[in-house]
Amino acid sequence: MTLTRFDAPGFLTDWTEQAASRWSDWISRRLDEARANDNGGDPAYGPRPQFFNELRSAPGPDATTQDIDWPAFPRLVQLNSITDRQRWRTADSSRDQQDEYCEWSVTRDPETDKIVRVTFTCEGPEYWQFLATVAPARVLALYQEHVDPQVTKTDLFQAGQYVVRNRWNNSTTNGAMHLIQRANTLGAEIELAAAATIVRTRNGTAITEAQALIACGQYGEPQRHSDPHIGALVNELARADADVTLANPIGLYIAGLSVAGWVTPDGSNPADYWTVTRGTKEKALRAVYEVPAAKGFTVGDIAIAGYPVEFGAQIADFIRIKLTGLATRIGQSTVQTIDGCVRPDSGEVPQDAVLPGVEDVLTASPLVASHR
Repeated sequence: MTLTRFDAPGFLTDWTEQAASRWSDWISRRLDEARANDNGGDPAYGPRPQFFNELRSAPGPDATTQDIDWPAFPRLVQLNSITDRQRWRTADSSRDQQDEYCEWSVTRDPETDKIVRVTFTCEGPEYWQFLATVAPARVLALYQEHVDPQVTKTDLFQAGQYVVRNRWNNSTTNGAMHLIQRANTLGAEIELAAAATIVRTRNGTAITEAQALIACGQYGEPQRHSDPHIGALVNELARADADVTLANPIGLYIAGLSVAGWVTPDGSNPADYWTVTRGTKEKALRAVYEVPAAKGFTVGDIAIAGYPVEFGAQIADFIRIKLTGLATRIGQSTVQTIDGCVRPDSGEVPQDAVLPGVEDVLTASPLVASHR
């Protein structure tokens, strides 16, 4: 079936039909920009003709999708930690540490300090900036539903503009409505996928290894779980002489939770306490891990590999995040490979520069990203 409009991430229905069309326009523009991006004239950087916009070029009958997934726990934290306890504490200390397109917030019992709930999100901030412009009342209602009934409009908006890092979405202890870490954006996802479609050679030999590709293409962060892995698998599709894009609806998703090695006090299935609260089961945007009060124990009473759950990061160890790629016209591309790498001083496109792109559709004021 020919795509006529990009859907909201997770097939969400938070806005009107008119707003849905405007969101589709925004996604379409980001795809076009990523395809054309040459970083100011570097032929080794772009454009990226094997990356395509599904609204402008319909996939062929051979179209196939592929989920690309990776661990939610931040690898940079892992690399800089000596013990598990140290890395768990560090990852729980700040949302800015959580750079694998998954962020979380931990709720504790005020008397026992045991964990009672951990909330995980992979919703891009651009979606919320857009929603705040077209349906501000809906933003407030969603915060009250998913974070805290006490959230007020003045908590979320400053001078009529949505505050991304508002008091209910700026920490690992007071709620997590959507992503705020500067690298965790939809724009970054699109740009990375596009950059990885360039088939590269060095002295006539194809570059195929993940770290070699990300270093040569200068996209993403090489020390993350996500970026090198995404780049390598997308590039593999491109090397099959395919046209490549991100499958509708374009977004980052929670691929699932494994409970291998988990033990509950009453022998119940630990997976029973995992609930997707936004998106669909296959395209989950938000999930909560919480034990019902009637069970008589809390998340903090569950043991993982023999250790009680004292940090949300222990659960993040068992979560995977994903995006979905789409390849078509496999074996038909005639795009020439690029022999050589991006200039070392080019670097990746600043992630925090992606957010204002929402304005070219909304004609809204600049994003407010201040802390309270």
